[in-house]
Amino acid sequence: MAIRVRKPQAPDLEEDTSPAVISRRIFLRYAVGAVSSFIGIVAGVPILGYLASAFQAKEQAQWIRLGRIENFADPTPQAVQFTLTRQDGWVEAREARSCWVVPEGSTLAVFNGRCTHLGCAYSWQREGERASHFFCPCHDGVYDRSGRVVDGPPPRSLDHLETRIEDGELLVLYQDFRPGVVDRVPL
Repeated sequence: MAIRVRKPQAPDLEEDTSPAVISRRIFLRYAVGAVSSFIGIVAGVPILGYLASAFQAKEQAQWIRLGRIENFADPTPQAVQFTLTRQDGWVEAREARSCWVVPEGSTLAVFNGRCTHLGCAYSWQREGERASHFFCPCHDGVYDRSGRVVDGPPPRSLDHLETRIEDGELLVLYQDFRPGVVDRVPL
């Protein structure tokens, strides 16, 4: 006589998900999923914004009004001081900047007011009857009237800025560039 052993059948593990019957376990699973998703979104948006901001340019070029064209009739290069307003979130920063306007015949060339060596301020040095030049006193950088390096450690010529004339006023697309490198790299 053979004895048969019956295997017990596993109970049905699928839970009833009909709208009429929702168990506590299913409710908690949905609640935990919803709360986790909410926390992930709330924490993820600022993190994604932070990571994406690294790919954006920190400073963007701005059109700045330097003054009436008649103010630059003198053939001597003129320094023009102005204030940039930069918005970073809720913080508004005001930064003093300068540039040099150099008449070249019927046109005006405008140079960024920062030396290309280390970003120091430079000035126009007039030497009587002899040739005059731009001079950076920090490390003895010397540039000619057209902005080319004549002497000293600067790695490139002065940074020439884009200009336009609107209603008799000179406008410049002001932008800072990385000092100390051969190529013009915007900051």
